[in-house]
Amino acid sequence: MKRLTILLLTIISFSVRGQDSTFGLIGVYESTQNKFERYSILILEKDKKFIYKYGVGGCQGEVKGTWTIQDKRLEFLNDQEFLNNDIINYPNLALTTWTIKKKGIKPDKLVNSGCVKDNKLHVKNK
Repeated sequence: MKRLTILLLTIISFSVRGQDSTFGLIGVYESTQNKFERYSILILEKDKKFIYKYGVGGCQGEVKGTWTIQDKRLEFLNDQEFLNNDIINYPNLALTTWTIKKKGIKPDKLVNSGCVKDNKLHVKNK
C-alpha cells in the first residue's frame, strides 16, 4: 500500500510540473520592434489556442490556431480558414518554430504577414 501511495504521488508530481511549464507561457507577447502604428503580438491561451495580431498603418490582421511545445520550441498550426485563403494572404505560423527564452519568445525565422515582417524577441506583457 505504501509503495502504491509513493507511486501515485510521483505521477501526480510529474503531471503538475508539466502543467506549470505550459501554464507559465500563457499570456500576451509583444515584439520589441513594436512602434507607433506597427505591431506584432502573439497571445498564447491556456486551451492551447493562439491569436497572432499584426499590423502597420491600415494593413492589419489576425491569425488563430493551436500551439504545442517541442524541445523548448513553440510550434503553431493555423486554423484551416487561415490557410490557402484566395482573398487574404495570412502568415502561416507553421513555417517556423519559436524558441522559448528567459525574457520571452522569438521566432526562429522571419514571420512575414505581408505588411509586417518580424523575427525579433516578443516579451511577455505583464
